[in-house]
Amino acid sequence: MASILLKHIYKEYTHSKKESKKIVDQELSPFAVRDFNLEIKDGEFVVLVGPSGCGKSTTLRMIAGLEDITGGELYIGDVYSNNVDASKRDIAMVFQNYALYPHMNSYQNMSYGLKLRKIPKVALDKEHHVIYTVDKARIKELKKQIKEAKTPEEVEPLVAELEKVENDKSVPKMKMVHYSKQEIDEKVKRAADILDITHLLDRKPSDMSGGQRQRVALGRALVRDPKVFLLDEPLSNLDAKLRASMRSEIVKLHKRVKTTFVYVTHDQVEAMTMGDRIVVMKDGIIQQVGTPSEIYDHPFNTFVAGFIGTPQMNFFEVKFKAGSKDVLITLPNSKEVKLPLKELEDIKDEYIDGSEKELVLGVRGEHIVIGSSGVEATVSFVEILGNTTNILCKLDDSDIEFNVTVQERSELNSGDKVKVSFSGKNVHLFDKESGRTIYKFDLEGNKDEK
Repeated sequence: MASILLKHIYKEYTHSKKESKKIVDQELSPFAVRDFNLEIKDGEFVVLVGPSGCGKSTTLRMIAGLEDITGGELYIGDVYSNNVDASKRDIAMVFQNYALYPHMNSYQNMSYGLKLRKIPKVALDKEHHVIYTVDKARIKELKKQIKEAKTPEEVEPLVAELEKVENDKSVPKMKMVHYSKQEIDEKVKRAADILDITHLLDRKPSDMSGGQRQRVALGRALVRDPKVFLLDEPLSNLDAKLRASMRSEIVKLHKRVKTTFVYVTHDQVEAMTMGDRIVVMKDGIIQQVGTPSEIYDHPFNTFVAGFIGTPQMNFFEVKFKAGSKDVLITLPNSKEVKLPLKELEDIKDEYIDGSEKELVLGVRGEHIVIGSSGVEATVSFVEILGNTTNILCKLDDSDIEFNVTVQERSELNSGDKVKVSFSGKNVHLFDKESGRTIYKFDLEGNKDEK
């Protein structure tokens, strides 16, 4: 297992002069990933999530060594890995398209990489005794340091150490060898048992379902006992039922092998249900890092608030005025709503000076109540999902539509008139220009300033 540290990582793709001019003219960034900083703990399950083109797969490929790093530092464990060959990083990657050999059965697909791989092993003589030798790597390093030394004072201790190392034959001699057939067989069968695919080892990919192929692809990575698992949208080709099943299988696998997992997806449901922490990305930049509950309950800005959650958070451009005991919100249809506040002292002065501000109010559908009082709206569409119902409403005297989620079967129909309200719980206020969260009302109605 290993931790991963990314420090100020940048990735720029080379462009032709014509493309570069277009990028400059449109004021677009030439970087696919910009100033990416993240520390992934040993054994942690981290999910990179964001829309297509946000840089999440590029980041994963840089960790894997499949993409060069334009700027910044990458450490896998304690090893600086920018220039380490992909084959020497001790990572395993699972791809979106499975990448199984069609002419091989599952056993052969899982064992093929092991047959090619060489591992260091202690050398033995004919009588099976360990062969000892000098530390050749240390000798080479010392000779290099002596060559680069500038003064006799620097050279003298290095020469003394070199002489000592050259005469010390206590280091076991290592040789690079292939796995034995027995070792390969044990690894494949152990991985197959973990993934419950023992009965599929004789089948070729064409004889298996998508979920079974994905398990084989996971097994091929698992047999390597890597320090890090990298998974690039591995479930995107599966149907809804299989996706739900494989989500739990991958989480179980992580808990069983206790290895560092980095998982890329554009599906926020996968991110919320699988990761220990979520990294939300947009345009190559990290928007927020946190646990699923932190991301959902305390979004850093409107992008995170709108991206995480199904359906997404409702946004209203509002006029905001803080009084002594409440906040007066003027909705787009000029209706006024009062939200009670218990503590307002710590919010920035610019928002409580009594003047009217233009802000964005955000509230999730489950925190809007349909009842006998509140703002008038018209039902546009009712979506019954079994145990919950999504009701799309349109604010009267405006073009603003918003979602209301109720935990029951609703009898409402399109065209019905309703009254909606929110009590000040789980309501967010965002700065209109930057999108940054400036205030959130928590479950007790207390302030939660960002």
